[in-house]
Amino acid sequence: ITGGSRGLGLEIAKAAMDVGAEVLVICRSGTVDGAKIYDGVDVTDAEACASAAKKIVSDGGPVDVLINNAGYFYGPCEKVTENSLNFEEELKQIDICAVGPLRVSNALYQAGGLVEGSKIAIVTSQAGSCEWRFTQNKDEGGDYGHHMSRAACNIGGVLLAEELKSKGVCVVLLHPGFNRTEMTKKYESIWDIEGAVPPAEGALRVL
Repeated sequence: ITGGSRGLGLEIAKAAMDVGAEVLVICRSGTVDGAKIYDGVDVTDAEACASAAKKIVSDGGPVDVLINNAGYFYGPCEKVTENSLNFEEELKQIDICAVGPLRVSNALYQAGGLVEGSKIAIVTSQAGSCEWRFTQNKDEGGDYGHHMSRAACNIGGVLLAEELKSKGVCVVLLHPGFNRTEMTKKYESIWDIEGAVPPAEGALRVL
């Protein structure tokens, strides 16, 4: 599980261990009781991802399931009309949320950690749906980096699924719903209105 030391990723790790799974956590820092930690790994760093993947395979062989969970959400709402676009933050979100899952999946595949029967799950969002923007962002737009990063993530996941199908590796895109985490705290005022759930519940939706 990438990003498995906090927020939704931590709850996924705990829920998986509750049903007997051996859990490996890839993260920048942190500890998770009962899980094996591969820290010092940023999903934007291809070399760090490759090194962790090799260590994972060396320690225990191929994995059954890779859950690409690590994500990032820029706080301020971006608007063209308010001249508040932050292009660096947009690229950062795309790098973490869209290229990150591809970077980690590729590293693990190259290391022999994804084989026939392995599964790749990518935690993503309806935020990447073009059609839904006409409803959720009607007459408003905004949050460019977030929505672009999730759209790119979804396309990347579909392409990865098509490529790895012949290798017997399944790829699935999962939307855990609106979760009450630090990443969505900018929307704390509408958590109740929009039915945001505790991350422990979001984790069960993923599993």
